[in-house]
Amino acid sequence: MGDSLDIAVIGMGRRASSLVERLNRIEPGFNLVAVSDPDIDGARERSRNAGLDIDATKFFPDEQDLLAQAEAYDGIIIGSTCNFHTPLAVKVAETGLPLFLEKPVSVSNEQVESLRDAYAGREKSVVVSFPLRFTPLFDAVMKIVRSGELGTISQVQAINNVPYGWVYYGMPVFREYETSQGLWLQKATHDYDYLNQLLGRPTVVTAMMSRTIYGGDMPHDLWCSSCDLSSTCPESPEGMQRRGNHGNTIIADHQCVFSEEIVHQDAGSAIVQYESGVHAAYSQNFVSRRSAATRGAIITGYKATLSFDWYTQRLKLIDHHSDHEEEREVKVESGHMGGDEALLRNFADVCRGRDESKSDLFAGLTSAAMCLATRDSVHRQCWVPIPDVRASGLSRAILSTEPTPSDLEPSPVSE
Repeated sequence: MGDSLDIAVIGMGRRASSLVERLNRIEPGFNLVAVSDPDIDGARERSRNAGLDIDATKFFPDEQDLLAQAEAYDGIIIGSTCNFHTPLAVKVAETGLPLFLEKPVSVSNEQVESLRDAYAGREKSVVVSFPLRFTPLFDAVMKIVRSGELGTISQVQAINNVPYGWVYYGMPVFREYETSQGLWLQKATHDYDYLNQLLGRPTVVTAMMSRTIYGGDMPHDLWCSSCDLSSTCPESPEGMQRRGNHGNTIIADHQCVFSEEIVHQDAGSAIVQYESGVHAAYSQNFVSRRSAATRGAIITGYKATLSFDWYTQRLKLIDHHSDHEEEREVKVESGHMGGDEALLRNFADVCRGRDESKSDLFAGLTSAAMCLATRDSVHRQCWVPIPDVRASGLSRAILSTEPTPSDLEPSPVSE
């Protein structure tokens, strides 16, 4: 195998193209040897825009042709739309190759089970795209927690106030429920993963959500570029340009965020119980803007409280029993605050046989199972158990009934 790193990509979208751009920068032996994407012209363009030499890269319209040449690859990246992550990963499992799998790893309980079974015994050959756990900021947080400086942990309060909410209501790949399966799976999957790093195995969840801002009576197929209100709408590209500080996302033409048929919540909250007896309170909100953006947590222990925020890239430690306070900046100017590079280095090491995944399939399956249980709790209005994805008899532990888009209307309290 040597120092070369010959990688194939299934689904060369925006996320996958950013990953290969970083791999090309940090791994001198990296070669993009094959890509499958139904939009071959678009995949070629995105690969070139990532700064890659693709003269020797093979492009295929579907994954079957790519996987037929699996012996030529050291690993595979799946960057497809979310609903295809599991079906494609199950096909890749037959090759035995290391896999980089985008989140959420699964979008239904049935997919959780099939993906778990496909990689039984090889879970650490899968690197799940959870960059937050790899960031220098979170590494500093975990060192403090493990040091015992906080004492016995009482509670964690986690928050994700998203400043680029328009992406999830205006971009087709996210706003269509059948593709994305909702914002618990899209956003909470990252946050649940770092909470699990802090607290261990989750056992039960209860949650609620509301939609008071997005959605409405505008046509579902209306784009900002065709709308008479675009010049004054705060969610249009013009509005974002005027506002400035638009969450480090591109400003692009998109479908109307106030249109009919939008079913995503714009706010949600969950309480998760852990096996240790500690609980975490988690909230997500998609209407925050500018410096109101927040992603992080407050960890309260008997000896001290530790708070951190990925947007400010700062942490603060407050001693409860003395006047000692410590505030620190852990700043990194790169993808996902330094998490992407560390994540990809781990994947490269797995592909070369030098290491095992530090964000393995069990982590991805646990997070997905939490998100699905959270979504079920919202619609059932009750506590929902979170299955242990490592246990046998998983199909008997999970709830098989999935809510349909018609179930996702806002509750009366939000109207």
